[in-house]
Amino acid sequence: MPFFDSLEHLPEAVENRRKLRFRDGRFRILTFSDLHGVVDFDRRLTRDIGAILDRAKPDLVLLLGDIVWRDAAESPETLRAFLTEVVGEMEKRGILWAHVFGNHDAERGYPVSEQQKVYEEFPLCLTKRGPERVQGTGNYLLPVYGEQDDKIRYAIWNMDSHRGVGGFLAECGLPPDEKLARLPDPLYVSQGYDAVRFEQIAWYWNLSEELEEREGGKVPGLLTMHMPCPEYVLPYKNVAETRYKGLRREHIGSGPVNSGLYSALVQRGDVKTIVVGHDHINDYEGDYLGIKMTYDAGINYDCYCDDDMRGGRIVDVYEKDPWNVETYMIRAADCVEDYPGEEIRRGKK
Repeated sequence: MPFFDSLEHLPEAVENRRKLRFRDGRFRILTFSDLHGVVDFDRRLTRDIGAILDRAKPDLVLLLGDIVWRDAAESPETLRAFLTEVVGEMEKRGILWAHVFGNHDAERGYPVSEQQKVYEEFPLCLTKRGPERVQGTGNYLLPVYGEQDDKIRYAIWNMDSHRGVGGFLAECGLPPDEKLARLPDPLYVSQGYDAVRFEQIAWYWNLSEELEEREGGKVPGLLTMHMPCPEYVLPYKNVAETRYKGLRREHIGSGPVNSGLYSALVQRGDVKTIVVGHDHINDYEGDYLGIKMTYDAGINYDCYCDDDMRGGRIVDVYEKDPWNVETYMIRAADCVEDYPGEEIRRGKK
């Protein structure tokens, strides 16, 4: 039995502008995270994105939040101007793309529910607002169909991980003061960030069950969101057991409240890969209870990033065995001549 009826049902959930399909037996996803766009942004950002796109040749690009901040997050006009240049790198190459929101996208008071309308203006954007009864903006499913049929072979789940823990407290009838969630000896490293809600987990669970019924078995998949869940501390604390690899140069930025998302994913048994951003100078991965947790390092020049880490994460899914994906970072340093370079700066192309 579903937790809630009518959160959303599969026919509506799988209805998208374009159908994603395997091509030559493979479907390639490329993620970029933490662009941190400002009005007068450093044009090396679009240079790097374009070069990585040309090298990777993805079937789908996913932007993992904190796409804008500061003055670019002030109005439809500032957001549209930034996106026109940045997602224009995908649009002019004919590459489909989608996104989730991060904690900084609405920091100047321009709500993400309104920002969503600007994103949907772009022809190749596949992001959907998601069901109204589910907390957050941008909870949606992208099905990947077989190359020669309409069987859903892979599922890309996307969730809004919200912003600060104050919002969670307010929804619980508590004062929206993040200090209430801070303890001198917390379970997790970060104490100021938010987490997905129970309604979002129920939304995923219900649709996952419907998808299993439709396809006659569980459909393997990927989950993207901006902020990591607390379980992301486990790989670097248990290197051998989780087959940890990659770089960790900062603490994980999960919130103080564990929503139970990871446990739900383990129970359902279909999502086998998670990709998050948020922590710009982490790009590690590790396996726990059958799920691979991965980071996508940041790609911006207008907030903090490390030149040797800047890039995107590739996820290759194969139609013959979509349960076992290949994933790795692709570096701007390997795609751009004379990287990082100073020849392209603000206000210049």
